[in-house]
Amino acid sequence: MKLSKLLFATSLSLLTFTACSDDPETPKAEGEHIEGVTDGGDIAGFYVLNEGNMGTNKCTLDYFDYATSSYIRNIYAERNPDVPMELGDTGNDIAVYKNRLYIVVNGSHKVEVLDAATARRVGQLEVNSPRYVAFDGDNVYVSSYVGGENGNGSVVKFNINTLKQTGTCSVGLMPEEMVVTDGKLYVANSTDNKGNYDDTISIINLSSFTSAGSITAAINMNHLRLDSYGNMWATSRGNYYDIPGSLVLLKKNGGEYAKVQTFDRDCTNLSLSASTMYYYAVTYDANWNATNSFVSVGIDAAGLQNNASEFITDGTASSITSPYCIAVQPSNGIVIITDAKNYVSSGEVLCYSRDGKLQWKATAGDIPGHIAFVKK
Repeated sequence: MKLSKLLFATSLSLLTFTACSDDPETPKAEGEHIEGVTDGGDIAGFYVLNEGNMGTNKCTLDYFDYATSSYIRNIYAERNPDVPMELGDTGNDIAVYKNRLYIVVNGSHKVEVLDAATARRVGQLEVNSPRYVAFDGDNVYVSSYVGGENGNGSVVKFNINTLKQTGTCSVGLMPEEMVVTDGKLYVANSTDNKGNYDDTISIINLSSFTSAGSITAAINMNHLRLDSYGNMWATSRGNYYDIPGSLVLLKKNGGEYAKVQTFDRDCTNLSLSASTMYYYAVTYDANWNATNSFVSVGIDAAGLQNNASEFITDGTASSITSPYCIAVQPSNGIVIITDAKNYVSSGEVLCYSRDGKLQWKATAGDIPGHIAFVKK
């Protein structure tokens, strides 16, 4: 995308003049210069959505700008001072599509739509309990915990030009991430608040926006991704008791996806490059003491290769308290990890080189949980 200079030309001035304002009621972004940052290739920068604790209305938006090597905090409030309650309560997903930035704000029951180059508000989509977004053509799809048949969740369809709702389709229990491929939308279902676990991936035919069945995969799924070979990966959180989390591989069989293998890997969150899967796992012992692991493993058309290893190689993994997001930059393979720390105060964004060495880190908002890259 061709970026407007309006947002990023002021990055360096924000570092110096944050406190200098004639209007103390106007929110101001805060900047931090980062030393030793390598070129972003065809990526201009990336947004970080800070979830904020549920009920605190502390969801915020940050941006890292490669052109100025600056990390800018709370940019939404500064760019949109006239929006009441700022960004809202509990951010859950973020994505760039056709020059716009879509931010799912679960607790405020909306999807904020911004200009991706300026972070200025274009409008919003009203969705009850939204979770994730996916796109196809002129449509944006939003998974929602409610609105489906028999108490199930739903996927709500909007036109990206009018921002008007154009359809709803019932899916499974509390739907999470989605992927679009071959004219179909696949939706990972999870559980409900009564302890009932769904083990299906719902399928929606996009041309008619009607149900096309489901795939049995694993209980309580969250993340759903496609790799460069056309395989689908789903993460299962298990039941937090006697069924552990797992990683599920689905492959096409006669044009339809089917589960072919379950890996006994507690994959909390993942990101895929062309030939490598990066993920972290947070596991707990009987006393709820957490252990974090950061893994890279090769992927090919068959699935996972037998070369898994700890990704972080410089000893800094022990300083990451609560990993919360992982993203691989498409142009150079740099891996970004966020740390939610204690979940009630500022987190961190950490950037690692391909060989697992920490290049830089920056202070983020509360619970930095989602990343979206912006192309030049």
